[in-house]
Amino acid sequence: MRDNFWPGIMRAVRVGLLATLAGAVVVGCGGGDGGGAVPPVVQANPTTPWEVMTAGDIAQCLLRPPRDTAAEKTAKLVERQLADAGSNSNVLTLGDNAYFLAGSNLGYTDCYEKTWGRFINKTFAIPGNHDYEGGDSNDYFGYFGAKANPDGKRTGYYRIDQNGWTVFALNSNIDATAASVQAQWLKQELATAQPCVAAAWHHARFTSAPDGDNTKMTAMWDILDQAKADVVLQSHEHQYERFAPMTADGTLSATGGMRSFVVGTGGAETYAHATVRAGSEKQLETFGVMRLSLSAGNAKWRFIDVDNAVRDEGAFECRKK
Repeated sequence: MRDNFWPGIMRAVRVGLLATLAGAVVVGCGGGDGGGAVPPVVQANPTTPWEVMTAGDIAQCLLRPPRDTAAEKTAKLVERQLADAGSNSNVLTLGDNAYFLAGSNLGYTDCYEKTWGRFINKTFAIPGNHDYEGGDSNDYFGYFGAKANPDGKRTGYYRIDQNGWTVFALNSNIDATAASVQAQWLKQELATAQPCVAAAWHHARFTSAPDGDNTKMTAMWDILDQAKADVVLQSHEHQYERFAPMTADGTLSATGGMRSFVVGTGGAETYAHATVRAGSEKQLETFGVMRLSLSAGNAKWRFIDVDNAVRDEGAFECRKK
């Protein structure tokens, strides 16, 4: 949710760290030193879809114990979906993973750990503004460890390669302007991306929420769109919303642009949409998670609420690169 956050600019440096997690390969931040990126290694025979369960704005236990929260309901939903998906599956959080008192780790140890922490070994994470509470991100990086910090420098961005897809986990809490280290890293990594490309970060670029669009990731959107990336996943607004393909300035495009989703429905209290923005194709105000089925050349999505009802679904082909 919208709040003040510390826009600390973290310098990314090159590392050759590769960590496997449930068949996926994580490549750490390449940095802005002008050198080539570590070549990604991809699953050899992706015969089944890579199933990814995703949502943000999750563990909020300030007024009730974990077992009585919406995060517990969505955690049970994720567990059911992971069991159905089998071994070729992961969880991707979209930031604001835990809400806590500034300077404490209680949001993770007393709330996230007891809900979404049950599948930590399958989880890739992205930081949100509440993960930087009190001007620090020790709680986020301390809890998720190397999976969310593969370069060891707390930049909060990295890439994942699997099933002919590259997923760029980006950090919308730090400098994301066109000249930033993060943007230069993204440009470099796109040169070796898989045929299908997704990006995920916290602050929603386009939204029908009361505060409206967030422009801080405009440059990153443009970089991705120019490379013909396919889809962007975000949260920050405590709602579900699906958008038609759009360019970085919000122009609807039948021949270009990236489709996007806002999935801020992981457990923090939801709120209503305001005026529906141009390009918005679906709006929901209910707790749930998105299940993405990523295959070579295409993807399917389903938004599933905590009562196991599919509230939105569809499919798309990846853009020709």
